[in-house]
Amino acid sequence: MKSTNIYAIHGYTSSSQAEWFPWLKEQFKNSPIKIDIFNMPDSGDPHLEPWLKHLRKNVLDIDENTIFIGHSLGCVTILRYILEKNIKIKGAILVSGFINENPMDEQTEGLQEFVDGSLDIARIKSLISSRIVITATDDDIVPTEATQKLAKVLDANLIILSSGKHFIARDGYTDFPVLLNEIQKLIND
Repeated sequence: MKSTNIYAIHGYTSSSQAEWFPWLKEQFKNSPIKIDIFNMPDSGDPHLEPWLKHLRKNVLDIDENTIFIGHSLGCVTILRYILEKNIKIKGAILVSGFINENPMDEQTEGLQEFVDGSLDIARIKSLISSRIVITATDDDIVPTEATQKLAKVLDANLIILSSGKHFIARDGYTDFPVLLNEIQKLIND
């Protein structure tokens, strides 16, 4: 059986060394599962094309055993990338994501690029076998309603936590057992 590759894409102003990403990488340290967590370009002033270009250059092994994990802005980035690649993958776990409109207080021209232009939802569903969306009712950056809308549009399995805010380090999220559990279920599926 071919081993699983996992790619994680952080959000706006974040990095591979922030939030729960280092902890997640550590969980697969002694495992045949390969996990790549990218530092997306210019995360303080992100633009869609450089982010997609970064994925084109760095996602080297993508197939039906691949899992993508997105956080916040990373979620819509993944959806656009998968559509562009047009390759069937095992699953995507989207944390505090959004689709079609930027629900954050922060509004920039660059951020707008990620949500401009419609997405082929039927094709996304056919390419991503398992779709899981995680949100917290007290998210203070991406309102839970926006993430729930993402889950509904994608016909995804929705996990709503009663607390966790935006699942970032300043909210105490330097580990993420709920996410790890979902990854393990996907790997074993």
